Amino acid sequence: MTGRTAGDQRNLVLLHLESIAWQAVHAFPEAFPNLRRLMAGSRVFRSYFASASSTQMVLGALVHANDFEFDANPHLDEPAGNNPGLFALLSAAGYRTQFLCATSAVPPRMLPLLANCLPPIRATDDYRVLLAQFREATARGPFAVYVWNLVTHIEHASALASYAEGSDDVLGGACAVADHVLGELLAILDQNGRSRDTAVIVFGDHGDDFWTHGFKSGQLHGIEPYAPLIHCPLAIRDGSLAPGEDHRLASTIDIAPSCFDLIGLRADLPFPGSGSSLLRDRRHAVVFSQNYTATQPDDPEASVRRAFATIDQSHLLLASSAGLELYNYRLDPGNHCNLLHFFDLGADGGLHWALPAGRVHPHFTTAVRHFMADAGSVDRDFRRLRDALAAQVARKHAYVAERMPDAAASLGTVRFDRASRAGRDAFFA
Repeated sequence: MTGRTAGDQRNLVLLHLESIAWQAVHAFPEAFPNLRRLMAGSRVFRSYFASASSTQMVLGALVHANDFEFDANPHLDEPAGNNPGLFALLSAAGYRTQFLCATSAVPPRMLPLLANCLPPIRATDDYRVLLAQFREATARGPFAVYVWNLVTHIEHASALASYAEGSDDVLGGACAVADHVLGELLAILDQNGRSRDTAVIVFGDHGDDFWTHGFKSGQLHGIEPYAPLIHCPLAIRDGSLAPGEDHRLASTIDIAPSCFDLIGLRADLPFPGSGSSLLRDRRHAVVFSQNYTATQPDDPEASVRRAFATIDQSHLLLASSAGLELYNYRLDPGNHCNLLHFFDLGADGGLHWALPAGRVHPHFTTAVRHFMADAGSVDRDFRRLRDALAAQVARKHAYVAERMPDAAASLGTVRFDRASRAGRDAFFA
C-alpha cells in the first residue's frame, strides 16, 4: 500500500445510520436537520443500495469490500476475510483506528464475531461518554473512526417509549436523537480543527419493513431485500468532491475502496467482484443485495425465504425458492406490485401478457403504453436483470462449492425459471 506523505494525510470518519433507509428520512423530515445540512455540503449517492438487509452482513461487506464474506456458512459467523479488512489496512498505514458504539443494552452479539476485522470496540450507553471518546479519538491524526449509534434500532428505540405517543413517535424521536448526536460529532470535528482534513462518510445499513410484505414472525429487517429496506442514504463530505447528487448505482462494497481514494492510499483488493471507488468514473450496470448467506436455508416458520436481488436504475428483481418478483421501485417505492403478475414466463425465457379475463381500465392500458412501452422495455430489463442475477448466484455457487462442497447443492433451490405467484389472486381480486 502506498499513499500521500505524512504531512498530507487525511483523516476518516464513518457514521453508521442504524436502521435508517430513505423511507425513514422521508417519513420524519423534521427529525434530520443535521443530516440535511451535512448532505447539502456532500456528494449524495441517491441510488445507493445496501448489500444486505441485515447489519452484520452489511458490516462484513463494508469492511472487506465484497458481498461473499458470509456465504460459505449456513448461519452468520465470522467474515471470511476474502479481502484484507479496511481497518487493518488503515492501521498498517499508521492510522489510529477506533470503533465507537452507542447502545442502550449490552454490545450487540455480532460485535465479537466481527472483532477480528474491526478496530478496538468501545461501547457505552451514555452519549456524554461517546462524545468524549470521539473528541479524544479525533484530537490528533491520522485517525479513522467508526461511530455506530443504535438508538434507531427498534429494540433500542424502545428506551424512548415513555416520552412518546405511539410507535411512530418513538421512531421519529429516535431519529431526532440520532441526528442530534450526528450534529454533535460534526461539531467536535470543527472544534478540533479537523473538518477540513477529514473525509466524512454517512451511510444507512438498512431500513425497517413494518410487515407490509407479510408478518415474517414480526421481524422488521433481515427479511427479503425489497427496495425500501436496502435503498439507503449515502453521503460523502470531502474537499475533493463537489457537493451535489450522484445518481450512479452504488453498493456497500464500494465504500472501502472509496475510503482509500479519499485519504490517498492504494490498497490491493484481490477478491474477484470487489467494489470500486465512487470517486472514479466507473459505473455499475447493476448492484446486488441479499438477506441470508448463500447457504442459509429458507425459514418456513417465519415465512422468510433466502432471497437475492439485483437492481438497476428503475427495477429490482428478486429471486428465491418461490420464483421471481419484479418491481419498478421508482413508481412503486414500497415494492407492493410484482410486475410479473401481469405476465407468464414463456419457453423463450421472455415475458408474455397473462392478464385475467375481465374489464381493464384505460388507466392501465395508458400506463402500459407509456411506462412499459407495451411490455417491451419491461421484458428487456427483466431479461438483463435475470441474467445478471443468475450469474451472481452462479458465482456464489462456485464460491461455496470450493469451500463447502456438501452445501453447494442448496443454492439450486433459487428459481429463475418461474414467476412467483404469491398474492397474485388477491392482487387481481
